[in-house]
Amino acid sequence: MKTTPSKKSSVKRPPARAVEGTSYNAPAVEKTLDILEFLGDAPQGMSLTGIAEGLGRTKQEIFRILVCLQERGYLIRDHAQSYRLSTKLFEIGSRHSTTQSLVARATPHMQILAAQVRNSCHLSIVVQNRMLAVARMDSDADVVLTVRIGATFEMHRGTSGRVALAFLPVETRREYWKQSGETAPRIAEIEAQLSQISREGFAEIDSLQSDGVTDCAAPILGGGRNLLGVLCVSHIRRKGEAASCPDIVREVVETARRISAEFGPISQN
Repeated sequence: MKTTPSKKSSVKRPPARAVEGTSYNAPAVEKTLDILEFLGDAPQGMSLTGIAEGLGRTKQEIFRILVCLQERGYLIRDHAQSYRLSTKLFEIGSRHSTTQSLVARATPHMQILAAQVRNSCHLSIVVQNRMLAVARMDSDADVVLTVRIGATFEMHRGTSGRVALAFLPVETRREYWKQSGETAPRIAEIEAQLSQISREGFAEIDSLQSDGVTDCAAPILGGGRNLLGVLCVSHIRRKGEAASCPDIVREVVETARRISAEFGPISQN
């Protein structure tokens, strides 16, 4: 059984502005990135009108950019004239040697994990302040929840993203929150959860996107404790099951540690 993130709200976004402190302003590039990031939250696609309204721009402003992105293979336009992201961005990112190495080393461990917990698992990395799913291993169970490879999510709106935030440098988090659009009280609330995740070394929380699902996630760390990725199992709770699933948590944490060990001993500092 697959679940699909709900479509983004139709609330208009203000047009992007040059980042404070930058030397150059590139409006066309900013519009292009706005479109790609906006469609990253709309897996079913959106019409020209919907994209324009969602970004707070006119159709004339973005039409030629959409055509160019489609011709270059970054967007797909279906029979209903809706635009959606292709897998090209994911394919480009996957060419990076670090990502290839991570996926190659993680895959055998993910196979074992999926068989042990009888749930699918997925591996995500941080790309431009978003989580990108780069690998998935399915279970042989009849009913499982899967995450599409290439799917992207805002970091603080998903369990894997919150684990990533908990293990990123404090300054990186500060910069992330500046661009998140969240209120100070909301940031403080999430930061308290991030502190707990950092202390415990994992997250076991109700899914932020699906009811009846418990997410169990743990970081994959390099030798210098730098974040390489996040391993997650999204467990659909069956009738009569408790919300907590300690056996799955234990296996996810141990699997993440084994994958981390592939990249050398982890510093304790």
